[in-house]
Amino acid sequence: MTKQEFLQRLNRLLADVTPEEREEALRYYEEYFDEAGPEQEQAVLAELGSPEKVAAIIKANVPGSRIPPRYQAPGAGQAAAGGAARYANPPQYPGAAPKNDNRTLFWVAVVAALLILSPLWLSVLGTVFGALLAVIITAVALVFSGAAVVIAGIIVTVKGFLTIGAGVGTALLVAGMGVLDVVLGFAMLGVGFALCMLLVWLWRMAVRGWNRAKEALAQKKARGNEQ
Repeated sequence: MTKQEFLQRLNRLLADVTPEEREEALRYYEEYFDEAGPEQEQAVLAELGSPEKVAAIIKANVPGSRIPPRYQAPGAGQAAAGGAARYANPPQYPGAAPKNDNRTLFWVAVVAALLILSPLWLSVLGTVFGALLAVIITAVALVFSGAAVVIAGIIVTVKGFLTIGAGVGTALLVAGMGVLDVVLGFAMLGVGFALCMLLVWLWRMAVRGWNRAKEALAQKKARGNEQ
């Protein structure tokens, strides 16, 4: 809901009060929005609540409304002199700002549940953190070890061919061992890089999930402000 939508709906809801009082009320709330500024528009809407709620409170406090007397505030039958003063102070309409009692109780319950279940979620968090740390260490170790094995295998292979003068069989054996080292080193590098890619993927998924959670909370808050 926007400022204009709020004021338009409030205008329709105040059809049973005198035009002077309706214009005064609309002018008050329009100035209230203007003083807060466009960047605080949603905050003001959340503070005031729904137009229906604000209209009901105005009708109960504004002289000249054609609602049953039992809903009117004391002095409702007096003249409408000094109408602007009635809107100078927001507490004139008690209840216009939504109560946060339920929200406070909700967060208190959440904190209490976290404290009670702390041994469980701390153990789970520790297990997940330990597993991630182990994967990181393993990936780094495999990458560096694989690179070292590849280099060592190349050196052994070259050395084997250089010792061909000592015998073809010996040279081929040494060179073959070097080739095996190279293959093993590349295999270790492959596993290490695969683990690194897995970590990157997990990080992206975590960031994406966090962004979606923030968007969901923002949408829920926006829907709450519209109600």
